[in-house]
Amino acid sequence: MYFLIFLSSILGALIAPVFSFPKFVIFLPFLFFKKREYFWILFFFLAFNILSVMNFNGEFEFVGRVIQTNDSYSLVKGDIFYDGKWEKLNVLVGVNKEIPLGDIVYYYGPFDAKKYSYPKVTLDKNRVIVSPYFSLVRNIYTKTENFREKILKYSKIYYGLFGGKVKDKIYSDSGLYHFFSISGLHISLIFAILTSVLTFFSLSDLSKKVIALMVSFLFLISCGNNLPSLRAFLYLFLVILFEKLLPKMSKIDILSFVGLFFLFFQPFLAYSLSFYMTFFSTFGILSVENNKLKPLAAFLGCAPFLSLFSNVNVFSIIGTFVLIIPFQIILISLMIAYFFYILNFSLVVDFILKLNLPITKFIEFISGIFSRFPKIPGGTITYFLFSLLFFAFLLHFGQIPYILKSKSSN
Repeated sequence: MYFLIFLSSILGALIAPVFSFPKFVIFLPFLFFKKREYFWILFFFLAFNILSVMNFNGEFEFVGRVIQTNDSYSLVKGDIFYDGKWEKLNVLVGVNKEIPLGDIVYYYGPFDAKKYSYPKVTLDKNRVIVSPYFSLVRNIYTKTENFREKILKYSKIYYGLFGGKVKDKIYSDSGLYHFFSISGLHISLIFAILTSVLTFFSLSDLSKKVIALMVSFLFLISCGNNLPSLRAFLYLFLVILFEKLLPKMSKIDILSFVGLFFLFFQPFLAYSLSFYMTFFSTFGILSVENNKLKPLAAFLGCAPFLSLFSNVNVFSIIGTFVLIIPFQIILISLMIAYFFYILNFSLVVDFILKLNLPITKFIEFISGIFSRFPKIPGGTITYFLFSLLFFAFLLHFGQIPYILKSKSSN
């Protein structure tokens, strides 16, 4: 049921700019109180429709703190001076430049809320004043930024895998850019690799998972706390928590719960393609049990949304199979190098980075090959075709929870 509630919440948020219900309508679901499924689906649909209404334009004073950042973009949470007093602004605002995590942002200027975008407001970066706020989170991020500058001198592959932005066209054309865009894939790989390594130590299963989760959190902060990574971390945390508290709750239910959690705090994520790509690629992975089909399921889950802003290289599925192990080797090597970098063991760091250079050359070679393959033109028609293909794939090889279930599904 969580999945249907999640879908109804998205629908409510999506139509809010076109039509929003009056607040008193929130009591309408109580007419279906005896039918719990109808009650919750309708309740969340109306609630997120009402929450997603935001109309303000003009010049305002704003003070906030950076909570997400990357090479060229930052998201800020803060307060706005409105109607003679300071009030919490319950939406994130964007700034088109990299600002260290935790820093204070001051702004005075126009606020133009856009109807169909996330974030709703983007500040004029020329009017933004940044004040450093020294904290543990900022120290981790700035220390990692220095590490990224060091590894960039060796390879752009290193840089991209550790939170940097790789702009070479061959990686986007090859369809393998998801390896270089920090996402849930990286958090999941680090968690899986560490839990496997920790099996050689006499630790309880819970202890192994907690240690792996802590290291994953360090990676999350060091790479800017972006949305896909945060979603993956929260999902893993809840999986571990609910194993003990709610053992009957399925992983797809947990994923849907995470989606609802994000929408509750930021309803305008309903207009973020990144949000859909990370959710439905994970949904695809969880919906099939055959491990060999999981990469295909992940691709089909994000392909419809990818096609809305770029061409789609369907051969990238093969490239993912070929490069998944080399990328795992480099990612875990970079984590080890980062650990020695913190300890100021420069010789060890240089040795690890040089040792893995042949693997980066192999990745560049394979990416170059796949970048030459033909691509499917993106657009609305491609979006619907890939959506239909994903739906058919889940009917045959997986499951569509609470909606339809094929004879060959679980």
